[in-house]
Amino acid sequence: MPEEHKGKMEYRAVTMHASLLDAEGGQSLLKVLEGRAIAFDTPTPIFQDHDGTQYYEQIHRDALKGVDLSNVVLKYNHSEHVPPLASTKAGTLDLKVSSQGLEVTARMANTTQASDIHELVRTGHLDKMSFAFTVANDAYDSKTKTRTIFNFDKMYDVSVVDFPAYEQTSVSARSYIKAQQEIRNLEIQRQEQEVEEAKKREAEEERLGLEQEAKEEEIRAIKAQRKQLILKTYV
Repeated sequence: MPEEHKGKMEYRAVTMHASLLDAEGGQSLLKVLEGRAIAFDTPTPIFQDHDGTQYYEQIHRDALKGVDLSNVVLKYNHSEHVPPLASTKAGTLDLKVSSQGLEVTARMANTTQASDIHELVRTGHLDKMSFAFTVANDAYDSKTKTRTIFNFDKMYDVSVVDFPAYEQTSVSARSYIKAQQEIRNLEIQRQEQEVEEAKKREAEEERLGLEQEAKEEEIRAIKAQRKQLILKTYV
């Protein structure tokens, strides 16, 4: 992974839905949001280039192994200015790694903002989430135009959003893929340069060989001439 992309936060959009659960002891209904934040081993289109080329991203099923999920919060639009709607630290946000991906269950805080957002999700006005993360290890396959994330470095938050972070995703993906293509182009240039230098070495070796052969032929000719002169002298 290029050094300039290490530790750079990225965002991806996912779907979600809301529900209400009966609470015990006459307490208020629990406001719950559920969704799958990450789907493993599923190539997903992330943007299309100006020439129509489609680029993809997939997340390896082991990408979350070793990642600390103990301090992740549920936010609204990734905002630092809205109190968290739920959190793993408070035990109100459950993040479960399944064979298919990262499953999210949030029991919303009893606040006005949380109630409003839950109602908007329940009624279909909001239906998308985004999650914020940094990457530890990934790779880009230029043949399939696919980026594979093998390991996340850190998961920061999951967030209910008005609009999925497609533009941020596109910018981040373009930046990443452009860097990978530049690396690939440099590698191709290096290989072409090595081939060209090898051809030059072969040509130089061939030239030197021809020169050596010419010198040896000249020496043989001189020796032959001397031999003829010696023979004529004794005749």
